[in-house]
Amino acid sequence: MSAYANLVPATGSLASYFNTFFFSFPFAFWALVLIMLIVAASSYIARQLTLGGAVAAFLVGFGPTWILGFGALATLLLFFVAAGVLGRLAKRVISFDVMKIHKKGGRRDAAQVYANGLMALVSALLYAYNPSLPFLVMFGSAVGEAASDTFASEVGILSKTKPVSIITGRPMTPGLSGAISPLGLASGLVGAVLIALCVWGCFLPMKSASVIAASIIALSSFAGCLLDSVLGATVQAHYYDEVNDRITERPVVDGRVLPLERGLRWVDNDMVNLVSNVASAILGMSLTLIIT
Repeated sequence: MSAYANLVPATGSLASYFNTFFFSFPFAFWALVLIMLIVAASSYIARQLTLGGAVAAFLVGFGPTWILGFGALATLLLFFVAAGVLGRLAKRVISFDVMKIHKKGGRRDAAQVYANGLMALVSALLYAYNPSLPFLVMFGSAVGEAASDTFASEVGILSKTKPVSIITGRPMTPGLSGAISPLGLASGLVGAVLIALCVWGCFLPMKSASVIAASIIALSSFAGCLLDSVLGATVQAHYYDEVNDRITERPVVDGRVLPLERGLRWVDNDMVNLVSNVASAILGMSLTLIIT
């Protein structure tokens, strides 16, 4: 087995027991490749990912799982499955087509996968270089921020109250980046806590220091979600569709190039997600170095 496989010490969790069993086999590497191929292919067949998104999901999923063990896969799958379920539920419940204001369709492409998952892979690689708690928290914060933002977006759009700008407090169209609602904020916090608890259960021993680490993951994840909304309301590009009289994140609608309403043309939702995810991961790592 590679010296960089399953580096997280056993904690007595179900994931650590399975790691000990799985990674003891000489064919563990190829077995994991097969598992990740099945997960990526299933996501493509289920129309949750484009072909490029499926390839990116394989890379983002394989690296952390090989280095950190199946606790990483459980954490990533918890986020991905929850995001898929919430997305499908929102589409069935809402009375308008939110895709008309989003730049991209419902299937996540490679850019979207990397924007939400690249820092999880980077964190795992850093842990391989220096196995320590800060990089484990960094991994949890990266996944937690992606989950928090997804929960806030997919559930928040179902809010009965009209969302408002996180900057100005003025009413905004549901689904637009930068809009917040009490339901969305509460859902984002739930997503952050859910991933923190998953990381705690899969990776951390039952000690007081672990409570602090899990709390840091939840805090930094939710902070990243809020930063995502701030960036979405300020620098992310929004365009005015005069024909349909609405603000949209699409630069082109029905062949018409739309005028920029606010933000920077080169800053789209993928870039906002990436910056927020990086910031959340760095915040989690930094707080761990300072506090623990």
